[in-house]
Amino acid sequence: MKKKVLGLLLVCMMILSTTACAPKEKQKTIAIVPWSMAETFAVDFSHAAEEQIEGRGWKAVIVDPKGDWGSEYTIIENLITQQVDGIIYTAIDADGANDIVKKAQEAGIPMVGYDCLASAGTEDAAVRYDDYKGGQMAAEQAMEALEGKKDAKIVVFEDDPSIASSTLRVNGFVEFLAENYPDVEVVLNRTQDKTSDGCYIWATDMITAHPETDAIFCYWAECAMATYNALQDAGNTRTKIIGYDATEEQQETMKKDGEGGQLYASPGMSPSRMATQCVVLMEDIFADKYKRNGPEDIYEMDPVLLNVHNAEDFDINE
Repeated sequence: MKKKVLGLLLVCMMILSTTACAPKEKQKTIAIVPWSMAETFAVDFSHAAEEQIEGRGWKAVIVDPKGDWGSEYTIIENLITQQVDGIIYTAIDADGANDIVKKAQEAGIPMVGYDCLASAGTEDAAVRYDDYKGGQMAAEQAMEALEGKKDAKIVVFEDDPSIASSTLRVNGFVEFLAENYPDVEVVLNRTQDKTSDGCYIWATDMITAHPETDAIFCYWAECAMATYNALQDAGNTRTKIIGYDATEEQQETMKKDGEGGQLYASPGMSPSRMATQCVVLMEDIFADKYKRNGPEDIYEMDPVLLNVHNAEDFDINE
């Protein structure tokens, strides 16, 4: 009996010794590089991704390029030097991003792109919403707000060719109108200063130059709210605004102003759902469960619509 007990003790000691000596897997570090933490969507996305990353026992690092491509390039170069395990990012410059993606991959660091993607489609995985469809939704809402006015005049914040999502949203908007409301006049214009202050000045200039404007389409949240404030301050309560991103601030504005309000609609993306999908794909890449099949292999979701009719009950994450 004593020999059996001694034998069991020796086996247990061997197991414990083997476990103690087994090499522990290094904690993975995943970097999140959003567009700018001055944007509501970027903040919500980054925090949702951080929660998903840390829930897997990894470390999350958020680095803010503040909407500047040069800064983003340098940030990702530094992350490569630091040998992070993975990078989740959005491309501030679609063409410029091709080079930095290649550098990361040569260093063995997978990159998951979201929303705005590298033009060559070479990230290890890509997640976005159907921005062209979102632009179409926005145009449809604009015409609903204007009760189908055939000779309406609509100002559109012109797309920036280096920002992939902006081109898709604006093209969806403009082409929907051209096909369905060919007599609508579209004025394309933009400012180089894309801050809230810059958009406020831009909107003020637009309604001064085009006082007969019936609606304005702004393809991201901060521009939409800056335009709303500019019109309010100018005493213009007639021109309708179609925004984007369906943020809580836009929703609260619609609830406050009611169905006759100036901010009429905003197609949007769930930052939580998008962030979750990015982390899931990163996890699958680590586990060799996913390999991208080419530029067209994109995990794409349909935009959801916030407008004055559903503002009271809208939940972007449902």
